[in-house]
Amino acid sequence: MSYLRDISISYGDNPSSEPSDGIHTVDANNADINSGFGGKYVWLSPKWQSNTSDAVSNIRIIIQDNADGNYSDLAKGAGGDYRYLRLERDGSRKIKRIQLLRRKDEVDFGTVQALGFDGYSSDINKGRGGDYLYLVWNLS
Repeated sequence: MSYLRDISISYGDNPSSEPSDGIHTVDANNADINSGFGGKYVWLSPKWQSNTSDAVSNIRIIIQDNADGNYSDLAKGAGGDYRYLRLERDGSRKIKRIQLLRRKDEVDFGTVQALGFDGYSSDINKGRGGDYLYLVWNLS
């Protein structure tokens, strides 16, 4: 079994720049994090490992008004708040599958469970309008 080790962030100037190993969306919706907001095209790619040591157990979305050079901005070039992923590794269960969930309406844990997932992030697009966008995952 493979466990999430990291998520790399890729930027592009057009849709053809999308990496082949990018995180897919539930229902084949658009996987560009910045879709509808201008700026760069932004995609996420999971990196996997075969053991649980240092594997990711939770993902937090950090939204702030100042840049942090230690992280890659999920809203690159779109203006407004900076958006970052913080990968947490302190849980006993580790992420073994991850997808993006894009919806017109806000979702709750019941919706996420009904889709077959164990966990989800807060809304990546919080405060900027447009679609609700979450990372959803299964744990080991």
